[in-house]
Amino acid sequence: MKKLFVIGMAVLLLVVFTMPAMAKVKIGGIIFTDFYYLNRDTQNAVSRGLSTNTSYNNIAIQLPSITRLYGRWTNEDNVGMYIEFGVGQTGGGIEGQSDNGVSLRHAYGWWDVNPTFQILAGKTQTPFSPLNPSQLLGTRSGSVNIIGVGYGDFYSGRFVQVRGTFKFGKVARLAIALVDPNGTLVTGDLHPATSGTSNTVIPRIDIGVPLHFGAVSVYPSFAYQRKSYDDASYLSAPIDNAITSYIGSLGAKAGFGPFGIALEGQWGQNWANMRGLAGTSPSVAWNIGTAANATPISAAVVDANNQINNAETYAFWIDLSYKFGPVTPHIMYGQQKSKNVALGTNDKVEAKTSMIGFSVPIQLAKGFSIRPECMWYDDGEGSRTGVASSDFGKYGIYGVQFQITF
Repeated sequence: MKKLFVIGMAVLLLVVFTMPAMAKVKIGGIIFTDFYYLNRDTQNAVSRGLSTNTSYNNIAIQLPSITRLYGRWTNEDNVGMYIEFGVGQTGGGIEGQSDNGVSLRHAYGWWDVNPTFQILAGKTQTPFSPLNPSQLLGTRSGSVNIIGVGYGDFYSGRFVQVRGTFKFGKVARLAIALVDPNGTLVTGDLHPATSGTSNTVIPRIDIGVPLHFGAVSVYPSFAYQRKSYDDASYLSAPIDNAITSYIGSLGAKAGFGPFGIALEGQWGQNWANMRGLAGTSPSVAWNIGTAANATPISAAVVDANNQINNAETYAFWIDLSYKFGPVTPHIMYGQQKSKNVALGTNDKVEAKTSMIGFSVPIQLAKGFSIRPECMWYDDGEGSRTGVASSDFGKYGIYGVQFQITF
């Protein structure tokens, strides 16, 4: 990946020095440094595999991979290109991790065919679920604490796609993206419910319709995916050979003078059977299978009748802010819940998680900002019919993020 980063930077520099006179190039970047204290109670430390009977407390100073460098190029024919690399710690938690990782965040190009239609191709965020709460501290805490994923937010992800965007004046847009359907939300390509060979011929479809009404904007969107499998079987018997995943999302944001509000909610089924960023909280990743056949609660499973049972998940968050000159405090709350049945049974299972806290970006100088942030996360309890509930505990992250932008 480091070689790719070097090659990418060489390409950017080549573009800068060989571009035509009418072309425009912009290069920029931002460095994020997280400085925080992580406190997990005993139940949370045990459920996360960090201890057997004690709480977990640690201090961290990290360079998460949301640190990035980008280049943007456009020409006189309304054609453009954007490349962005992430640098820093790309995975894991606080201990034993390297901050020397490199990742490709964006690589896409576009052509504005006319004032009302654009064609885009490459890797970038899909048009689904575009809003995020202003929570940024603790990306590599071991819980993927970034933009509230796992605690109220689903991030559609940055994937290779072909997209068309239709503009209807200043009020509305319609973006339709055909997205690569391969892969899943969690590690691994297949879940026990889909143990056959993938035979998917229809791409994932993401649709976004942002609407702007002065100070108020509304963001309805939808993601749909159907994956088919040849000779799919489990428990030595044939099962349905297709998994349908979908999520509907509705977001809104508004600004009235210094006061701002943003919120978004999602609901759907089988989130873990399609890609995206939804965190690692129990409402997403609690194992309702077995050691040999691990299955997250937000994925489709095979029930006692050898039929596919679709997981059901909802999530929502709200972010209130007020701007005082260079200081903009944000107060946030989010919640997420999944329902399913335990693998190979008809036992109902469910898990709910939530977050609450504040984040305060402060611009101290041009290009230099700090963000004090305190967030409390509740991993809740996992319930199963006829079985004692599993207590996943709580934890908090308290610290400050440094941001240097150019």
